[in-house]
Parts: sequence; structure tokens; C-alpha cells
Amino acid sequence: MKMIFLNRFIYCFSITFVFVISFENLICQNELGMRSIDTISIETNSDEEALSVVTTDTTADSNKNENENKYIPASEFMYADNPRYTISGELPLRETQIKPLKTIAFGAGFSVVFIAQHILQKNTLWDELGKFRVLEDITQDLWSDKTDHFFDAYFASYLLQEVLLECGFSDDASSIWGGILGLTYLNYIEVLDGFGVNWGFSPSDFYANVAGSVYFVGQHYIPFLQNFTPKFTYIPAKWHGEEPRLPHSVFIDDYSSHTCWMSVNVHNLLPESVRCYWPSWLQISFGYAARNLFAFENYKQDKELIERYKPITEIKRDEVWGSPRFILALDYDLVKLLPDNGNFWNWLKQTLNYIKLPSPAIEFSLRKPKYYLVYPFAF
Repeated sequence: MKMIFLNRFIYCFSITFVFVISFENLICQNELGMRSIDTISIETNSDEEALSVVTTDTTADSNKNENENKYIPASEFMYADNPRYTISGELPLRETQIKPLKTIAFGAGFSVVFIAQHILQKNTLWDELGKFRVLEDITQDLWSDKTDHFFDAYFASYLLQEVLLECGFSDDASSIWGGILGLTYLNYIEVLDGFGVNWGFSPSDFYANVAGSVYFVGQHYIPFLQNFTPKFTYIPAKWHGEEPRLPHSVFIDDYSSHTCWMSVNVHNLLPESVRCYWPSWLQISFGYAARNLFAFENYKQDKELIERYKPITEIKRDEVWGSPRFILALDYDLVKLLPDNGNFWNWLKQTLNYIKLPSPAIEFSLRKPKYYLVYPFAF
């Protein structure tokens, strides 16, 4: 019954969102049409025609100057050495000017996502609730969940900033509020974990969330940090010959299938004299993953599972078994590599640039290094 309600809610919201955006665009077009009518001059004689041309040129110059003062120029709207893109293709405002219709649509959309995730996790991760408790799990998954929390908070802050820009928030305000809302959303989930019978409020998860959102806002005010971009990969462990995390309810907590990265924009960091020798789209990423995670305490009576995980794990503690992996890999800057093709496409490739694609890599573990032509797949 809950899923039927959710599906209907999403369907109604989608129609409302399309209607709101279409209606606002229609208003904008009408305003442009009225402005163009205002600039039409009636030709009566050569003197009046000359006056009309002068008036039109003056109005055009005035509008141009007004737009330059209203919007941040493209030369300033950058991420490291890449141009930045918004969903609509408009440049961000210098000062916040709320757009009511888009803000209402954003509020409705955020509510849909919020409710959908709550229902999903209520039926999986939070299916049994109890009293709130604090449970530090800093070593439970060999730190892989901490890198995940860092990326989740960072990426949530990015998405929320992008939507706030569409709602009329300035570049500065959208960055700050994107970080605040991203952190609030992730920590809401963490608080509900505190009520889960099989979970608990983890202080280290909270700190990782804070670090992700703070790093996102920090990139706005310290442009040098834009040369270091968090990225994420999810590929089911079975696809590359590893075992999934036991236990796990959904892909969100299957940390054995996750890899978190920090991608370095080498080209932009090199001195001008040698920069031309390094392809601008080629980057280097440093990754961390914990494969074959196995909660030994939960399954210590299951001899079959123990025999399955024993030969493939290097770290064996009462709390967890697993295989920590450090990866050095080549990476791609999709903003530079993929062609420009319209406003939404440009924004989409910018967003997909936070996903690390398979590439040549070297993996270091407690065993000997492994070389991959297309990490994490061994051929």
C-alpha cells in the first residue's frame, strides 16, 4: 500500500513539475516578446529613424551592462580549469533572487526523494526499531563506510546546490546552503540509524558526513581544492570475482562493492612549461576499497561461510574479516573528453564526472600488487 501511494505521489509530482517549468518558460517568453515590442520604432522620417537607432543601441547597452552586473560571467564560473554548467544553462546570479515557481517545484521534488528513501530504508535497514543508542563502528567495515559517508555528503551537497541555483540562489548562497542541506539530510539518516535494532548512531559516520559537506563548501572558497575531486564506483562484487559484504540489505550497505576515489587534475597542477605534455583530459585517481567484508560475529557458527571467506580475506578480527585495497588508477575528465551538446547534456556530463569509470590500475593489498587493464575486472 505504501509503494502504491509513493508511485502515485511521484507521478503527480512529475506532471506538476513539468507544468510549473513550462508555465514559467512561457512567462519568460512573453516578457521577452513584450520587450521586443517596446523597442520597435515607427519610421516617419530620417531624423526619427536615427533617433530610434540611437535609443535602441542605448537600451541594448544598458541591458547588457545590467546583465553583466546581475550574473556571474562565464570566465568566473569555473571548476578548476573546466567551465561549470547549470541545469538550465543560465549563469548564476550574483545576488539571490528567488524564483517562486521553481522553488515550489524543488520543495516538492526534495520531499518526494526524502519520502522515497525513508520508505526504502524503513522496509530494509530500519525494519526493526528500538531505543536510540550510540554505537561507534569506526573499524566495522575497515573504514570503507567512512569514505562512503564522505562522498555521499559531498555529492548530496553538489546536487542540492545545483537545484538551488535554478531556484534563484546566488552562487555563494547555493554553495553554503547546498552544503548545509546535504549535511542535514545525511545526518537525518544517521539519527534514524540510532533507532535501528541492528544499527546505532555512529559518531565517526557523523564526522565523515561533516567532512564531505565542509570539503564541498571549501572548494568554493579555496579554488585550489577543485583540483582534487571525490569520485565513486559501484560494481557488484560478484561481477569481478569477489564476495559481497555479509550481511547487507541493499546495495547501499554492500561496501564490498564500493570504491571511493580522489581524482587529481594533474594537467592543471603542472607548471605552464610542461603542461602541454600531459593530456588535459587525463587524470590520476587514488582509491580505497574493502573487499570480501564478513561480519564474523554474526556468522561464527556457520562453518560453510567461514570456509568461503577464510582464504580470500587478509584481516581477520572478531568484528569483521576483509581485504583492504589501495588503488592507483588512470582517470578521465568527462567534461573535457565528451563534446558539448546543449545545456542539459553539458550539465549531465559534469555530474557524471563524479563517477569513476573502469580504467588501467595497480591495486595494492596485504598480498602482492595486482595490475588491471580495466579495473576492477581481471582479464
